[in-house]
Amino acid sequence: MAKNEILNALEKNLDIIEKPKTEVDKGEIINDTEKDIEYSRDKMKELIDQSSEAINQMMALAAESEHPRAFEVLSNMIKDASNMTQDLVKLQKVRKDITQEKETAASNTTNNAVFVGSTAELQKFLKKNNEIKNVTEE
Repeated sequence: MAKNEILNALEKNLDIIEKPKTEVDKGEIINDTEKDIEYSRDKMKELIDQSSEAINQMMALAAESEHPRAFEVLSNMIKDASNMTQDLVKLQKVRKDITQEKETAASNTTNNAVFVGSTAELQKFLKKNNEIKNVTEE
Protein backbone atom coordinates (compact mmCIF):
# COMPACT_ATOMS: atom_id res chain seq x y z
CA MET A 1 0.00 0.00 0.00
CA ALA A 2 2.75 2.43 0.83
CA LYS A 3 4.21 2.04 -2.67
CA ASN A 4 0.90 2.92 -4.36
CA GLU A 5 0.41 5.91 -2.06
CA ILE A 6 3.87 7.20 -2.90
CA LEU A 7 3.26 6.78 -6.65
CA ASN A 8 -0.10 8.57 -6.41
CA ALA A 9 1.47 11.44 -4.48
CA LEU A 10 4.26 11.72 -7.04
CA GLU A 11 1.81 11.75 -9.94
CA LYS A 12 -0.14 14.61 -8.35
CA ASN A 13 3.00 16.69 -7.82
CA LEU A 14 4.57 16.06 -11.24
CA ASP A 15 3.76 18.38 -14.08
CA ILE A 16 2.01 16.60 -16.86
CA ILE A 17 4.17 16.86 -19.93
CA GLU A 18 2.37 16.73 -23.25
CA LYS A 19 3.78 14.37 -25.78
CA PRO A 20 5.21 16.16 -28.78
CA LYS A 21 3.10 16.11 -31.90
CA THR A 22 4.40 13.44 -34.24
CA GLU A 23 1.92 13.96 -37.04
CA VAL A 24 1.71 17.20 -38.98
CA ASP A 25 -1.57 18.34 -40.43
CA LYS A 26 -1.54 18.67 -44.22
CA GLY A 27 -2.94 22.19 -43.89
CA GLU A 28 0.08 23.19 -41.80
CA ILE A 29 2.46 21.81 -44.41
CA ILE A 30 0.68 23.67 -47.20
CA ASN A 31 0.60 26.88 -45.14
CA ASP A 32 4.33 26.63 -44.35
CA THR A 33 5.09 25.79 -47.97
CA GLU A 34 3.14 28.81 -49.18
CA LYS A 35 5.04 31.08 -46.77
CA ASP A 36 8.40 29.63 -47.83
CA ILE A 37 7.60 29.93 -51.51
CA GLU A 38 6.41 33.51 -51.07
CA TYR A 39 9.65 34.33 -49.22
CA SER A 40 11.72 32.61 -51.93
CA ARG A 41 9.88 34.49 -54.68
CA ASP A 42 10.44 37.81 -52.97
CA LYS A 43 14.17 37.12 -52.50
CA MET A 44 14.57 35.88 -56.06
CA LYS A 45 12.86 39.00 -57.42
CA GLU A 46 15.16 41.20 -55.32
CA LEU A 47 18.21 39.34 -56.62
CA ILE A 48 17.00 39.64 -60.21
CA ASP A 49 16.49 43.39 -59.77
CA GLN A 50 19.93 43.79 -58.19
CA SER A 51 21.57 41.75 -60.93
CA SER A 52 19.88 43.92 -63.58
CA GLU A 53 21.40 47.01 -62.00
CA ALA A 54 24.80 45.32 -61.77
CA ILE A 55 24.57 44.25 -65.42
CA ASN A 56 23.89 47.84 -66.47
CA GLN A 57 26.92 49.05 -64.51
CA MET A 58 29.07 46.25 -65.91
CA MET A 59 27.99 47.12 -69.46
CA ALA A 60 29.20 50.67 -68.97
CA LEU A 61 32.47 49.46 -67.44
CA ALA A 62 33.06 46.92 -70.23
CA ALA A 63 32.33 49.52 -72.91
CA GLU A 64 34.71 52.02 -71.34
CA SER A 65 37.57 49.61 -70.69
CA GLU A 66 37.08 47.40 -73.77
CA HIS A 67 38.83 44.68 -71.76
CA PRO A 68 37.98 41.07 -72.74
CA ARG A 69 37.72 40.02 -69.07
CA ALA A 70 35.07 42.68 -68.45
CA PHE A 71 32.98 41.29 -71.30
CA GLU A 72 33.43 37.76 -69.96
CA VAL A 73 32.20 38.83 -66.52
CA LEU A 74 29.27 40.65 -68.15
CA SER A 75 28.37 37.51 -70.09
CA ASN A 76 28.42 35.42 -66.90
CA MET A 77 26.27 37.97 -65.10
CA ILE A 78 23.68 37.90 -67.87
CA LYS A 79 23.68 34.10 -67.82
CA ASP A 80 23.19 34.04 -64.02
CA ALA A 81 20.33 36.55 -64.24
CA SER A 82 18.69 34.42 -66.91
CA ASN A 83 19.03 31.32 -64.72
CA MET A 84 17.44 33.16 -61.79
CA THR A 85 14.42 34.12 -63.88
CA GLN A 86 14.04 30.50 -65.00
CA ASP A 87 14.29 29.36 -61.37
CA LEU A 88 11.53 31.80 -60.48
CA VAL A 89 9.24 30.09 -63.00
CA LYS A 90 10.30 26.61 -61.80
CA LEU A 91 9.32 27.63 -58.28
CA GLN A 92 5.68 27.69 -59.40
CA LYS A 93 5.90 24.08 -60.57
CA VAL A 94 7.48 23.05 -57.28
CA ARG A 95 4.67 24.82 -55.42
CA LYS A 96 2.06 23.02 -57.47
CA ASP A 97 3.72 19.64 -56.90
CA ILE A 98 3.86 20.13 -53.14
CA THR A 99 0.49 21.72 -52.46
CA GLN A 100 -1.88 20.00 -54.86
CA GLU A 101 -3.13 16.44 -54.69
CA LYS A 102 -2.28 14.13 -57.48
CA GLU A 103 -5.37 12.88 -59.23
CA THR A 104 -5.45 9.10 -59.15
CA ALA A 105 -8.58 8.82 -61.28
CA ALA A 106 -6.66 9.65 -64.43
CA SER A 107 -4.26 6.78 -63.87
CA ASN A 108 -7.14 4.26 -63.77
CA THR A 109 -8.54 5.18 -67.18
CA THR A 110 -8.41 2.46 -69.80
CA ASN A 111 -8.03 3.90 -73.28
CA ASN A 112 -7.62 0.74 -75.31
CA ALA A 113 -9.10 -2.60 -74.28
CA VAL A 114 -7.79 -5.68 -76.04
CA PHE A 115 -9.63 -9.00 -76.16
CA VAL A 116 -7.38 -12.03 -76.17
CA GLY A 117 -9.12 -15.17 -77.38
CA SER A 118 -10.78 -16.75 -80.35
CA THR A 119 -13.65 -15.26 -82.34
CA ALA A 120 -15.98 -17.95 -80.99
CA GLU A 121 -15.16 -16.90 -77.42
CA LEU A 122 -15.74 -13.27 -78.34
CA GLN A 123 -19.15 -14.09 -79.88
CA LYS A 124 -20.14 -16.02 -76.73
CA PHE A 125 -19.05 -13.11 -74.56
CA LEU A 126 -20.99 -10.56 -76.62
CA LYS A 127 -24.08 -12.78 -76.75
CA LYS A 128 -23.95 -13.20 -72.96
CA ASN A 129 -23.63 -9.41 -72.47
CA ASN A 130 -26.61 -8.79 -74.80
CA GLU A 131 -28.73 -11.30 -72.86
CA ILE A 132 -27.82 -9.64 -69.57
CA LYS A 133 -28.58 -6.20 -71.04
CA ASN A 134 -31.98 -7.35 -72.36
CA VAL A 135 -32.94 -8.88 -69.00
CA THR A 136 -32.04 -5.68 -67.08
CA GLU A 137 -34.00 -3.50 -69.54
CA GLU A 138 -37.21 -5.52 -69.06
